[in-house]
Amino acid sequence: MTAPQAAETDELLTIDELAARTGMTVRTVRFYAGQGLLPQPRRQGRMAYYGPEHRMRLEFVKELQDCGYTLAGIERYLSRIPAEATPGELAVHRAMLVPWAPQRGEEFDRAGLEKRAGRRLSEDALGFLISIGLVDDLGANRYRATPSLFALGIEVLDMPVPLGVLQEAARVIDEHASAVAAGLSDVFKKGIWEPFRQGELDQVDQEHLAAVVARLRPLAVQGLVSAFERAADRAIRQPAAAEGAKA
Repeated sequence: MTAPQAAETDELLTIDELAARTGMTVRTVRFYAGQGLLPQPRRQGRMAYYGPEHRMRLEFVKELQDCGYTLAGIERYLSRIPAEATPGELAVHRAMLVPWAPQRGEEFDRAGLEKRAGRRLSEDALGFLISIGLVDDLGANRYRATPSLFALGIEVLDMPVPLGVLQEAARVIDEHASAVAAGLSDVFKKGIWEPFRQGELDQVDQEHLAAVVARLRPLAVQGLVSAFERAADRAIRQPAAAEGAKA
């Protein structure tokens, strides 16, 4: 039996075609289906066909894996997405989660990490990089780091500033960044996510929402950087102005 013809030809795939389109093996696709990560295929006689919703879920699984999610974490997240979710709804979920997920980075042993740094790292230096989140300690002499961020951390270590001062500065940044992230998440949840979940957005809006969320991270980061620059400038000017008033 051949796959459905006409308009459905481009949408419905056999399991072999689905595996090829997503870069997976048939065995892997069957495994994910057995784990409940995919909705039931569409049946036509004895043949099973898979549509855009199956393909998008598999691509979602790959993205989550690339971001460091375990299979158990992926199962928990996908279990909250209805099996009948449309491709537009899946696009919103993907855009909401994946762009904000941390970069997975590369894994190193201690020697590999020091080779990347171009020097030996003292316990204090390594502890600092771990404490500010630029290096993940995986245990058993294994570490994970994103090369670009790791290079930034090494540059910071080269500054003629005591580690204690750097750690305190990192603590302040983390504390206030967490507050900003929580505030932005609350605004987004109340203004966009809740209306979406309540069905107040149609299919076209879902596609637009996915694009908006995908752009949210770089815009938010740039806005935060600009706001910090303005705030830092004000903080520097205020003591100077006060000293001038006393003179």
